[in-house]
Amino acid sequence: MRDHVLQMFDSLSTDDQAFMVRLLEAKVRSNTSPLAYVEEMMSYKYCGQEGDEFVHTMEVRPEISNRYGMLHGGILSTFIDTCMGATCFQVNGNEVYTVTLDLHVRFLKEAKNGRLTCKTKIQKNGRTVTVLESHVYDEQGNVIGSATGSFFKIAK
Repeated sequence: MRDHVLQMFDSLSTDDQAFMVRLLEAKVRSNTSPLAYVEEMMSYKYCGQEGDEFVHTMEVRPEISNRYGMLHGGILSTFIDTCMGATCFQVNGNEVYTVTLDLHVRFLKEAKNGRLTCKTKIQKNGRTVTVLESHVYDEQGNVIGSATGSFFKIAK
C-alpha cells in the first residue's frame, strides 16, 4: 500500500502535493483537534474582528466543488456553520459548549475559485441560545451566500 500511495503522490503537481501533506498533517492533528481535517480541507482561517463582525476565510478548490465546477453547497454550509461556531466560542469562551440548533442557508451566487470571506454577527446572545447572521463574499465583493443560525449552549 505504501508504494501505491507514494506512486499516486508522485503523480500530483507540486501544489497538490503540498495540499495533500497539509491534509495528512491535519488528519494526525484531528486526534486532538477534531475540526482540523475539515478546516484544512476548506483552507479555513480565522482572521479576527472588524467592528462587531467576526471574519473567516476559506479557499475554493476543485476537490470541494460539485460536478458543475462550483463550490458544493454542503461545503458552503459547513464553512458558515464553522464560522458561526467559532464566533460562539470567541464570544462565550470555553465555559459552555455551543452546538448548532438550526441553520438556514441561502445560496445566492456560484463560487468557482478563489478566496471566500465570511462575516458573522451575533444577533442575540441569550442564556441558552445564541443567534447569528453570516454573509459570505467572493473576492469581487459579491455576496454568494448568507445564513442565519441558532446555537444551543450546553454547560460543561
